[in-house]
Amino acid sequence: MRPVFKRDDLTEAYGRCKSEAIAAFGDGDLYAEQLIRHARHIEVQIIGDGQGNVVHVGERECSLQRRHQKVIEIAPSPSLTSELRKKLYAAALKLAHYCNYRGLGTVEFLVNCDPLNEDTEFFFIEANPRVQVEHTVTEMVSGLDLVIAQLQIAEGSTLPELGLTQEAIGDPRGYALQLRINMETVNGQGEILPAGGTLNRFELASGPGIRVDTFGYSGYQTSPHYDLSLIHI
Repeated sequence: MRPVFKRDDLTEAYGRCKSEAIAAFGDGDLYAEQLIRHARHIEVQIIGDGQGNVVHVGERECSLQRRHQKVIEIAPSPSLTSELRKKLYAAALKLAHYCNYRGLGTVEFLVNCDPLNEDTEFFFIEANPRVQVEHTVTEMVSGLDLVIAQLQIAEGSTLPELGLTQEAIGDPRGYALQLRINMETVNGQGEILPAGGTLNRFELASGPGIRVDTFGYSGYQTSPHYDLSLIHI
């Protein structure tokens, strides 16, 4: 993924992206899209039962990223106006209703915050038909256990049977932040790179309002395939 600001830079950017795509995925097909220079990354949590009922459980903002990877998530987003928030919810629910969605899912958008008001443009990025890592901040402000809800829906329950109507879900209660702790190192050029090794000491924060999701422990041999820990405040 590379931004292109000048026509003369297009050929080189295309070549590099194609080479990387082939190396990573075995497929060099690419597409181009409009660059939004001042964007917010907003995602809406949805739940559907496959029987015509779909609700949202608010939104999360994950604009703080490094190399296109999320680092900090917050729910609800502090960046949206009430009208823009309603439009994002409506767009996510329209998509879910159209395909009679069943299970937990996330509909992701880019919001053009230049300017940021009720007329701000937003663009669909993707829909993830699964539980996402950052679903936990939504749990913290909604009081719901989204994983249990998904399992109950998979067993055939409907949203009304589970008491998961839009009115019952209500508005978020407070704010929650998720901070990802990754296995990384810094090289001589100051670049941050993935890393691994053995955890000789592993002590995490605790206390009221703090939730930790991790599989780490002292003596654990890390895996290159997963981030290490998530801390929610």
